[in-house]
Amino acid sequence: MKPRRFMVFVLVSIFCLAHTPLPSVHAATPWSGLVDYTITVGSYQRTYHVHLPASYTGAATPLVVVLHASRDNGPNMSGLTHFNDVADSNGVIATYPDALNGVWNTDGSAPQDDFAFISAMIQQMRSSFAINAHKIYAMGFSDGGEMTEELGCTLSSTFAAIASVSGHMPSTYPCPLAHPIPYLTFHGTADTIWAYTGWAGLRGGQHLMGAVDAENKWASLASCSGTPSTSKVPNKVLSDDTTEQLTVIGKCNAGVEMQLYTINNGGHTWPGGMPLPYFGLTTEDINASSLIWQFFAQYQF
Repeated sequence: MKPRRFMVFVLVSIFCLAHTPLPSVHAATPWSGLVDYTITVGSYQRTYHVHLPASYTGAATPLVVVLHASRDNGPNMSGLTHFNDVADSNGVIATYPDALNGVWNTDGSAPQDDFAFISAMIQQMRSSFAINAHKIYAMGFSDGGEMTEELGCTLSSTFAAIASVSGHMPSTYPCPLAHPIPYLTFHGTADTIWAYTGWAGLRGGQHLMGAVDAENKWASLASCSGTPSTSKVPNKVLSDDTTEQLTVIGKCNAGVEMQLYTINNGGHTWPGGMPLPYFGLTTEDINASSLIWQFFAQYQF
């Protein structure tokens, strides 16, 4: 856990515990439409939760791995993002893994191997359901966004595209890609949990990237030669006090593209998702879950 973010989470947790019995600072309503699964990886029993679209018939189906924020869990992530609705509308299987004790081992400081867990989970999913191996994707929020980016590097031969919201990997994270990875990210300029410009001097002096850094990093990895192009997004809901702009980088290897949605005045929240009042404003102008799937649907490998 990053020092400043840890203190924020502690303060918010204290506030929440004083006013409600809920164990999480994020969405805490039980969400239907999920089936729980377990798998043993190393010496740890791990859990994940699966949502099958109503249209599932056993034909090869895309799979999206959805990673929650720190100190949270998979069911809460499904509630925060409403991604099950997107999965139902588009015939997608969604799986929501749980981090051990709620924290992803992104920096290798914990004994469990979360990369092995995600890989084993996907293999178990492929054994249990008809998964299109060319259409497997990952998305995540906050530390789950950082973990998603690291998965894109470490398991690049598994994922056709990735998306992160308000969380990014260190700029020096090793990333030997098996193929160019299409990348989409969203980040609020008023995010006080994970700064839009990133965090410097953490993890032994490493730089945890901000939004622009991250888009440029993935563009570099895909050898993109296009000039970034920025356009305004229609301000559909004036009452949410946010506006957005989209920055696109193209002319990349294999025809992939990089996209960054900047949410002006947005907080550490999921665009179009369940509001998180303690963490700032949630834009209603765009829906990250819908936009992520629209982006993913363009790509397979």
